[in-house]
Amino acid sequence: MIMSVTHFKESIKTDEYLSSLSKWDACKPPYTGAHMRTCVSAIKVILSYLDKPRRSKYEKENYLRIDFSKAGKVTIYAEFPKVMGLKGRKLGEWPEMTLDVAREKAQLMAKDGLKSDSVHSVIQEYEKSLKGKVDRKKLGEHSFNTYMCRVNNVKLAFGEREVFGDVTYNRLIEVIDEWITTKSNNHALELFAELRRIWKFGSPLFCGGLNVAATIQDDYVSSRVQRPMPTRRYTDIESIANLWINSAKCTSIHQKNALRFMILYGVRPINIHNLEWSYVTDDFSEIIYPAGLIGMRGAMKTQKEFRLPITPAAKRILEEQAEWRDSVNDCNRKYVFLQPRNPKEPFSKRSLDKLIKTYSPENAVKGVVHDGTIKGRSGAFNTMCRKFMKSNVIAQMRKLGYSRPETKEISILCMHHSDREADPMGEHYDFSEEILQEEIALKRTAFEAHERSILTQVALIRRRS
Repeated sequence: MIMSVTHFKESIKTDEYLSSLSKWDACKPPYTGAHMRTCVSAIKVILSYLDKPRRSKYEKENYLRIDFSKAGKVTIYAEFPKVMGLKGRKLGEWPEMTLDVAREKAQLMAKDGLKSDSVHSVIQEYEKSLKGKVDRKKLGEHSFNTYMCRVNNVKLAFGEREVFGDVTYNRLIEVIDEWITTKSNNHALELFAELRRIWKFGSPLFCGGLNVAATIQDDYVSSRVQRPMPTRRYTDIESIANLWINSAKCTSIHQKNALRFMILYGVRPINIHNLEWSYVTDDFSEIIYPAGLIGMRGAMKTQKEFRLPITPAAKRILEEQAEWRDSVNDCNRKYVFLQPRNPKEPFSKRSLDKLIKTYSPENAVKGVVHDGTIKGRSGAFNTMCRKFMKSNVIAQMRKLGYSRPETKEISILCMHHSDREADPMGEHYDFSEEILQEEIALKRTAFEAHERSILTQVALIRRRS
C-alpha cells in the first residue's frame, strides 16, 4: 500500500516535469514576452525535478543567451561565437530589460568588436603603437626605451589571464595603491600616468569605449605622495673654471672637447651625442641643429631649429675634432664627438655625467638638498652646466648694460627654451629673425661674453697656482 502511494506521487511529479519540459521546448526563437513568462513558470518545475541551478536558451542570430535560474530570475547575456574573438557581456535582467533592447545592444557589440583580450595582449598592442611612432619619427628611440620600462612595470601588476574589459575601478585602485606603497614618489606618478595612457589606447578597441582609468581622479597619486621637484643646487664660475682646467687630464681628446663644449654652450647631453658634422657650416661660423620634419625627428628636445654661433674657443674645439677625424681612417665621420674606445659610435650621454663628476673640484656643487628632490641630489649632474650657463649669461649681459627683462629673454634664446606666454602664436607669424638676424647676433654676444668670463677665470686660477 505504501509502495503504491509513493509510486503514484512520483508519477505525478514526472508528469508535471514532462509537461513543463514540453512547454519549455515549444518556445522557439525569436523569443517574445509571452515566451519568457512560459519559460519562467516551466523552468521552476524542470530545475526542481533535475536539481540543477539554471538553464539557458539561445537566440544565436542576435547573439543572445537567456539564463533562467531555479528561482525564476531571468538574466540576458550577449554571447558570441569563438571565431569572432569577442568578449561576452551581461546586458541586463528581464523584464527590466526588454528583449528588443537586448538584441540591439548585442548587435552593436558585435559590430564594434568588443574583444576578450587580456591586459597583457592589449599592452602588446600598445607597444606596437609606440614602435610605430618611433618608425614614423614621432618618438625618439631613447624616449621609447623609457616608456617601455614603465609599460613593463604596468604589465607586472596584472595577471596573464586578466581580461582587459573586466578590469574594474576597484582593481585599478588596488594596483595604484600598491605602487604608492612600494615605489618611489616619482615612480608611482610615472606609472599612474602610463596606466592611463594604456587604458586610453585600449578602451575604444577592447572595452567598447569605456575607459575605467579616466574615472580615477587626476590627483589620486599626487595627493598621496610628495611630487619630486628639481633641487635648488648650482655651481659658480670658480668651479666651472677648475672643471675646464681639470678636463685637460681626460685620456681622450673626445672626452676633453665634449666636456668643454658642454661648458661653453650648456646644451643637453643628447646634443653632444647627436652633433653631426653636417650641422656645422663650412666656415665654422654656426651650428644649426635641424627642426623636426614629417618622417624625421629634430635634433633638439623642442623639435625646433636651434642656431648656435661658434665662439673662438668652440671653433678651436671643432678644428681639433676635424684634425683628429682626418688623421684616422677607421672612424665614424658623421658625428663630431666619438666614443674613445669605439670611434665608430657617437659619444655616450652617460659618459658626460661621469666626466663632470670625476673632474669637478671639491665642493663644486652649492645649495641645499631637500628630501624628495630628484635632480642633482648626489653630485654634479649635467644640469649644472645648463644652470651655470643661464645664470652666467644673465650676469654677463647685465654687465654689458642690458636690462633685467632683456637678459632674461636672451638667456631663454641661449637655452633654447620656449616662451609662449608673451606671444603664443609668435612661432607661426613672427619671421623677424629671418629678416633681421637679431637673435643670432644676440646669442653670439651672450655666448662670447660667457666664454670670456670662463677663460678669464681660468687664466686667474693658473696665475695663482
